[in-house]
Amino acid sequence: MAPLRLWASSGTALVVAMACAALAWRDCMLLAISLVLAHRLFLLGMDRGTPWRALAAAVHALSAGLLTAGAGIALMAGVTAAWLGWWQPTAEHASASLLLLLLGALCCCLARKGRAETWQELRPWLWLLGGSVLATEAYKSGMAIAPCLFVFVVGVAMLWAGWQLATRTASALLRAGAGR
Repeated sequence: MAPLRLWASSGTALVVAMACAALAWRDCMLLAISLVLAHRLFLLGMDRGTPWRALAAAVHALSAGLLTAGAGIALMAGVTAAWLGWWQPTAEHASASLLLLLLGALCCCLARKGRAETWQELRPWLWLLGGSVLATEAYKSGMAIAPCLFVFVVGVAMLWAGWQLATRTASALLRAGAGR
């Protein structure tokens, strides 16, 4: 198996492990991180499959965009459920969540080819890491809503990224294919 494919498949196993741990621990921050990892891995798979036929690429972009937007909406709904008292998430496994976040970033960055692509991949992970650490420290300082704010921001970012992927990228791919 090629090294890039190995890192991406390891990332998929990590997504499943992170999501299972998040549900078992009721850790909404870890769940948000696992959804971001799933999105980044899908984008890696799209890049690895190039060149695509325009229609196939547009369908992939549209479906990924809708799934990503749906994941963002689900995260925001989870925050709303926690706010209404229907669900009581915890933030007790900060060290494990941080370790899994770093492993996810490592899988995605190592699956990239070239230094420029690796640095480009590292940027969203640094933002995610910074937000996660900030939310964890604020939670430890008594701001119980901090993890929910982190998850809500991640949900909004995923909704926006999914919308961009489904509308702009898919339509640009269709226009590019029609020009042939």
